[in-house]
Amino acid sequence: MADPLAIGSRYGVLRDWLPIYSLRQLALNLVAITFIWWIVWDSAGLSAVALCGLMFAWLVQYQTRPSVMQLLPVQADWLIEILEEQAFYAKAENDGRWRESGKPWWQRLPHQFIAFERRGDQITVVAPRDIMEMMRASLECADEQGEVYFTGNGLFEMMPPENLTTQPWHVKMPAVAIGSLCVAVNIWHVATDDTVTNWGLSSHALSQGRFETIALHMFAHGGAMHLIMNMSALAVLGSALTARLGPVPLSWLRFLILYFLGGLSGAAAFLTLHPTGSVPMIGASGAIFALLGLLTRLAPDGHGLLSVRSTKVRRIGWSLVKQNAFLFGLLALLASSTGGNGGLAWEAHLGGFLFGLFVGPYLLPRDQGTATANPSDIRTAGVPV
Repeated sequence: MADPLAIGSRYGVLRDWLPIYSLRQLALNLVAITFIWWIVWDSAGLSAVALCGLMFAWLVQYQTRPSVMQLLPVQADWLIEILEEQAFYAKAENDGRWRESGKPWWQRLPHQFIAFERRGDQITVVAPRDIMEMMRASLECADEQGEVYFTGNGLFEMMPPENLTTQPWHVKMPAVAIGSLCVAVNIWHVATDDTVTNWGLSSHALSQGRFETIALHMFAHGGAMHLIMNMSALAVLGSALTARLGPVPLSWLRFLILYFLGGLSGAAAFLTLHPTGSVPMIGASGAIFALLGLLTRLAPDGHGLLSVRSTKVRRIGWSLVKQNAFLFGLLALLASSTGGNGGLAWEAHLGGFLFGLFVGPYLLPRDQGTATANPSDIRTAGVPV
């Protein structure tokens, strides 16, 4: 079945890979490329930083590439009403296009706008890809929950299944406990000057009899940024998922089982793909991806599950593949430039996510529906009509 809210390219896939859509944007890119080339040529030590900057600039432009999506009139009218009420975008009188309000002139690129083109009973919305993704999520969420919220920057955001600000304290406890332990471990490594890689999991470590790394690697992190990223994800996913796992203390037990088995699944995938590897893996990413895998299957209204073959699940899976591929390439570039062997343990991400996606539903309480006993018999969410 085709995706009723499929997002397509406005100018074609090959054009998007550049991505240049105006003379002003072309000029800015030529200036940036010339400057980065000068840095690389003048100082080899800054080449990795300059190349990463170039990749980041390309990613930002690629994320904001012009895209299109087909809507029903009621969907378009709802989005237009939201744009008018929030006033983060202003409608131009000359062309009827919506552009961000209060943006300085040098940031206003001609292709960055929202437009609604009516053709009979079908309406085509044109918008930057990142804004389009948020609008689609808002439409789906409005159908499932009847409400959305917006950021201070005027971006559409999807309402979580449960409002985290009104959740009882006990749904936050498992994530808080695990997060506190990870922070304590990181502080201990810094205070004692202990090598964090001693906690890393690898085939080489297991061949030396260091089997404790099977569990320890889930609590060690390779620096403050790695820790902050993982703990931020744990805080967001942990509360939302715990609230769906039944009453206390069974919800805590189910959460911990999913977390640790998901982490072990990520470790198993890493070891399977690196049977003789010596580069250690650390971090809670595999376990966190297991939480994400189960949340992906949960219907936002709290009843039943989404099919693994549903459009929404496939979309999230493909998005994760692209994100991991980009991070893998970026970290590989940094590692090769500095002569290191570090990188992204995407194998653990994959193992944890698949565990949460396929096995996680069996950890749900029975009152979530008959789908728990047979995760292949599920329903999918619709769109506003």
